[in-house]
Amino acid sequence: MMVSFDTPTGYFHLRAVAVCWRDDHLLIHQAVGDAFWSLPGGRVDLGESSAQTIVREMREELLVPAQVGALLATIEVIDQRPQGGFFHEVGFYYAVTMPDLAWQANPFRGPEAHNPVDFWWCPRRRLGEIALLPQCVKTVFMHGDGGYRHIVETGSGDGNRRCHQINVTAPTTPLLSD
Repeated sequence: MMVSFDTPTGYFHLRAVAVCWRDDHLLIHQAVGDAFWSLPGGRVDLGESSAQTIVREMREELLVPAQVGALLATIEVIDQRPQGGFFHEVGFYYAVTMPDLAWQANPFRGPEAHNPVDFWWCPRRRLGEIALLPQCVKTVFMHGDGGYRHIVETGSGDGNRRCHQINVTAPTTPLLSD
């Protein structure tokens, strides 16, 4: 069961996100029919860690193993929905590598037939040209210094969005090891 629910005042979900760079290209995806792109990932299942979610989602969406690295950012999106109420998402954004995923210059369709998704290794220089949500992703990952960031992106349902950087820390070493 996904950590995702509707309430009388809005919709909430907890998301885990893969930030996967290769040769100055960022892996992004788009559900067929959507007008925007986003970073791959998915909703966290109850009892599953956000890192486990990424491994599961990449196996389901791309049929490849993911190696989850450092937590790069926590991004909250709080937006008013046109039909009323709020959309509230909390996303954990991790550095991820997928060595078994072939690099392709053009968008390619993922293997899930019931949920068709296109993937694209988007060149860094082209990220400014596309509709990528949340909008703060472009700034955070195109110009980041490797430190952890906590960002809140707010909107009023009309497409006008604001990003608020809550916290930035320098890269750290893990406190625990396996």
